[in-house]
Amino acid sequence: MHDWTKVEAGIYHAFHGQWLGAIARALNNGLLPPGYYALPEQKAAGVIADILTLQGPPANGRPGPPPAPPAGLSTARPAVAVLEEGELVRRPKGRRVTVRHVSNHKVVAVVELVSPGNKDSRSHHVEFVAKAVSVLDANLHLLVIDPFPPPGFAPAGLHAAIWKKVARQRKGRPPFAVPADRPLLAASYCTSSTEMTAAVEVFAVGRPVPDIPLYLTADEGYVTVPLEDTYAAAWPEVPAVWRAALEG
Repeated sequence: MHDWTKVEAGIYHAFHGQWLGAIARALNNGLLPPGYYALPEQKAAGVIADILTLQGPPANGRPGPPPAPPAGLSTARPAVAVLEEGELVRRPKGRRVTVRHVSNHKVVAVVELVSPGNKDSRSHHVEFVAKAVSVLDANLHLLVIDPFPPPGFAPAGLHAAIWKKVARQRKGRPPFAVPADRPLLAASYCTSSTEMTAAVEVFAVGRPVPDIPLYLTADEGYVTVPLEDTYAAAWPEVPAVWRAALEG
């Protein structure tokens, strides 16, 4: 991971699109099980997502999930830095949204790649957290990738802010804290009818971006997203002058 605070937000934004494209290609080229696919930069029912992961209709053309869980998903507990589990926080039904895609295919997960503008003020930080909560309230799974350190006004980081809204911390477990030497993170959320699970990885500038689960089913079935490989695939698209500035 490079230190993207060294360059203007617009330079990162150009790379942001390339990295999203690399993640979507990796998902579509063998990571997702049959019947699932990913689309970058999509809007569904007012939710604008960096990547939507969707499930197409079953072969018989009838709506609804397939009769058996999809093959190719892992259900083993992921080997991540932190695995949080808590009781789902219930909010009034009026705050829940139904997310549908223009294709009428079922949206199952959302990927969000954080930009500087998501955290450059308290109001933008609150807005991003509210968007993440609305995705989870819609019973969708969510992956947040944050390659920027927490701002001074929210030192606990985005995951702590999201988790506080959506889950009740297990008794005796301290709240998540961002390690000072690894202030960047990726957090993947799995929502079911009663529980919330979060797989969290932390990393730092100059270190590989860790792989992270992307949950697709309520029983914690997931695929592993190769964040380092997709980052490396997108890196050559950065203009040479800016690669030199970031590497220097």
